[in-house]
Amino acid sequence: MARFKYTGKDANGNLKKGVIEALDKGEAADLLSQNKVTPIVITQDKDILSMFKNISLFDHISLSDKLMFCEELATLVNAGVPLTQSITIIKEQAVKGTMRKVTANILREIEGGKSLSGALETESKHFSPVFINMIKMGETSGTLDKTLNDLAVQTEKDHELVGKIKSAMTYPAVIIVGMIGAVIFLMVKVIPSISQLFDELDVKLPWTTKLLISISKFMLAYGIWVAIGSVLVVIGIRTAFKRVEGLRRGLHIVIIKTPVIGGIALKFNIARFARTLGALLASGVTVLEALDIVSRSTKNMIFSEEVKEIAEKVKNGAAVAEPMKQSKIFPIMIAQMAEVGEETGTLDKMLIKVAEFYERQIDNFTKNISSIIEPIIMVVMGVAIGFIVISIISPIYQATQSLR
Repeated sequence: MARFKYTGKDANGNLKKGVIEALDKGEAADLLSQNKVTPIVITQDKDILSMFKNISLFDHISLSDKLMFCEELATLVNAGVPLTQSITIIKEQAVKGTMRKVTANILREIEGGKSLSGALETESKHFSPVFINMIKMGETSGTLDKTLNDLAVQTEKDHELVGKIKSAMTYPAVIIVGMIGAVIFLMVKVIPSISQLFDELDVKLPWTTKLLISISKFMLAYGIWVAIGSVLVVIGIRTAFKRVEGLRRGLHIVIIKTPVIGGIALKFNIARFARTLGALLASGVTVLEALDIVSRSTKNMIFSEEVKEIAEKVKNGAAVAEPMKQSKIFPIMIAQMAEVGEETGTLDKMLIKVAEFYERQIDNFTKNISSIIEPIIMVVMGVAIGFIVISIISPIYQATQSLR
């Protein structure tokens, strides 16, 4: 919640000034009107406390937030609660500031006369074209509650896929961070003390030890600046990849072609493609429109371009399965199942089966990823720590031998 200073007139025409808490200026004006105050000027209070309260590090709605939104809205709509009241309830129950702000904006748009899908379009930063178009089809067909349930299933599957990959990478990430932490501790705490000992003993040092001491001195002198610089470089690279399409496309090519990572990225994108396309077709969206929506919702540019190419060939009269057979990305199995689905009129169901097949493959991969990565990490860790230990022990051993 933000604080707003206001100047207005009450019912008797008297000037009133004060402070009110609201999500934004629009809600502040509504609250004042409810209190029979006609606002003249509303400005956000810029005191330090309110500024810190409104800092949002991540202006983002997670998949779990969208899942809760779908499930709660489906339940409320199915129970006969009016749409505006349903959104109000969801807004009041929202824990995160971003979700409260987004639902408040959606509510205001609906109260202004827009449909739910139209209100969601104003928040397209947070809701994908797939999400918005499925809602639109649900409104058109009068099955909004069913569509919301289908969206909840779709969002839940996406959440599970992302969650499995994240959880699979957590253990290796923790090990790598621990290894980096141990190396930094040795370089800034242990090596400087050992270096003083070597100076006192006047020992001839091997090149490995000299290298370690040089790195240690550099880290002590410039470590904080290297850390700050590294953060700025990472932010700069992220910004560049977001804004420069060529860089982003190049990264996506590398991801697709990288061994192991490329395989899991391909399975992940195929699973999402199949489930999303199947859900759209089941909602009544035409094949061509569904392919267009999927291509705009796919984050990997190479995969998106492939879907656009399929859509273009379908537009020229081809069946969905035909361009899939010629694709360099889609496995032949998907084309065959799509062909069967088109012949039997069950393309949406066949695509869901494809999605389930690839989701199982991702599940099996994530279960085994630790056993694949762990030995590699252990070898790298052993080599790094071994190099440091030998570099320290070797001159100490030489010193003890010379004292005999």
